[in-house]
Amino acid sequence: MTKHDLGGDWEGHYMQDGRKHGVTLRLSQRGQSFVGSMRDADTLLVGTQKLDREIFGMDTVAARLLSEVEILAELPEHSVVEGEVNDRVVNFTQTHQGPTHTSVRLAGKGELVFEMTGHAVRYLGTLSTDGAEIAGHWMVEPKDGRRALRDRFTLRRAAAD
Repeated sequence: MTKHDLGGDWEGHYMQDGRKHGVTLRLSQRGQSFVGSMRDADTLLVGTQKLDREIFGMDTVAARLLSEVEILAELPEHSVVEGEVNDRVVNFTQTHQGPTHTSVRLAGKGELVFEMTGHAVRYLGTLSTDGAEIAGHWMVEPKDGRRALRDRFTLRRAAAD
């Protein structure tokens, strides 16, 4: 049971690779369950990734030949959100609406392009005692059993107009 209604507009950010990425949410709550929409302010994510044994899961030829790649990911702008709140524990899943495109550029060796649909991000956070902020961690579980992506997020109730 929760004494706070999460319904309404929220804004905040998630951290990824040391950078803040803005998000906005509009939620509707019934009982402990809530649904809504989420919008990523940054739909184009650029970064580099050092390739090592942990990334590939073993010592491979690719891990020895390549030291760093440039990654360009284009996220769909809109997502749906479904979750629950129990007392002050908030958990929800963000499911992107549309494909996520990812390009991995290998210096002087070409480019790999991937497309993924139904990209889902799980969030687990704690609601502040006044019900105005949710802070916690997000995670994307890999489908191939490798290391999960994870970092922090913070959401605050948007100011009323």
